[in-house]
Amino acid sequence: MKTATACSIVRNGSASQRAPYWATPTIPGTSAESFEALSFARSVCTRVAASHPKEMTVEHSIAERSGRVYLDAFRNGFLQTVAAPYSVRRRPHAPISTPLAWSEVRTSLDPAEFNLGNFAARLKRSDPWIDFFKSKQSLTQAIQNLRKL
Repeated sequence: MKTATACSIVRNGSASQRAPYWATPTIPGTSAESFEALSFARSVCTRVAASHPKEMTVEHSIAERSGRVYLDAFRNGFLQTVAAPYSVRRRPHAPISTPLAWSEVRTSLDPAEFNLGNFAARLKRSDPWIDFFKSKQSLTQAIQNLRKL
């Protein structure tokens, strides 16, 4: 996506275990920041779903998704929660919500690959989030870039 930058981080561990979270550190702005983040996320999700209607949807109703991946922009709303990075999920084999570098993202990615049984080896590698908060981006600029698409 053109609005994404090299410092965006992908992390497995969504509630459905079917799709990753995408996180980008932003520069704090106005008191309307959470509304702007939600509005931006909704715009991105709507565009991605429209570009891939057979695979993805913004339809909240599980019955209406027809096996498509739900793009949940609402995790960006005020007082919403997500699984914390490096948290163990309550699933078979205890998968761990794991920050990933973009180079690790692939269509065959299985969140269960990152689990309590093999995670010690992962911790010996460099942390993809080591510089995460050093690369804050302007949400205003991202919104302007999205409008240009």
